Amino acid sequence: MTAPGGLIRRHRVLSSLVALVVLLALLCTITVGVVDRRFGDVALRMPTADGPSTWLILGLDDRTQQAEGTDIGDQDGHRDAAANADVILVATQGDGQWHLTSVRRDVHYQIGRGLSGRLGLAWQDDPQTLVDQVCLTLNIPADHVVAVNLRAFVELVDALGGIDITVQRDMRDERAALEITAGPHHVDGRTALAYVRSRQGQVLIDGTWVDDPEGQDGRARRAGEVFGAITARLKARPGSWAGIGWRIAPDVQLDTGTHLWQLAALAGAADAETRELPLTESPDGFYSEVDAKTRAYTAEIGYTQTCRL
Repeated sequence: MTAPGGLIRRHRVLSSLVALVVLLALLCTITVGVVDRRFGDVALRMPTADGPSTWLILGLDDRTQQAEGTDIGDQDGHRDAAANADVILVATQGDGQWHLTSVRRDVHYQIGRGLSGRLGLAWQDDPQTLVDQVCLTLNIPADHVVAVNLRAFVELVDALGGIDITVQRDMRDERAALEITAGPHHVDGRTALAYVRSRQGQVLIDGTWVDDPEGQDGRARRAGEVFGAITARLKARPGSWAGIGWRIAPDVQLDTGTHLWQLAALAGAADAETRELPLTESPDGFYSEVDAKTRAYTAEIGYTQTCRL
């Protein structure tokens, strides 16, 4: 069966990640010489292939980098585990336009001798593995890599003094450390992140706690709500931008070949529609695999040459 990824749709959680990266670029141009030194860097060997300019943007679930008091519960693993790529987004610029492609983190790849893995877990093995497998498995050669960990999101919301959300129903998720009642709330960064990322939550319907019937759609809706709230606060507080850039820069990593000023190029992608990479879901739903539709899609957005390491 073909995963829903074959359909074109907006993914606000992904668009918010792009917006956060673009925001960093715009904020940091104010004090570029100082802030640039606060960014982390990661040494990577980029693939070789002719084609469009490509940014690999990652949202990392890195519990080891979270500040005290920002833990959001167990969810995908132990707090001390290495980072997983919770969000994988490819920003492609070619022929005068941008394409944004959401890549499922459960993409299955082979590494020979009977060994295999899932793309979202590759970063914790070695960041180079993830870049290599995006090339070998998806035929997408990255030119630039930007990795943003969860603390950047938490710090951003907290630096804005919190945001306003409206919860549709009483909601709880023990693994996300989330318990919140229906109605309007002014929340801090930790609560906002748990609200967006809750995967196994329950809602109160007619006096009974039941599994959230919205599932992934609810997660996308909540992400859009939170992104809108963040945007509203940013527009209302332009004087805080430089300080926010300084505060969250340490929670962003760039590959050593990418410079701070280059992030500004992503501003053109902020309003682009996000499309989900077409993939075939395994019968047990445990992973997704590349198929003919995947290849057709990547060729459509400019990746017609074979990616090589």
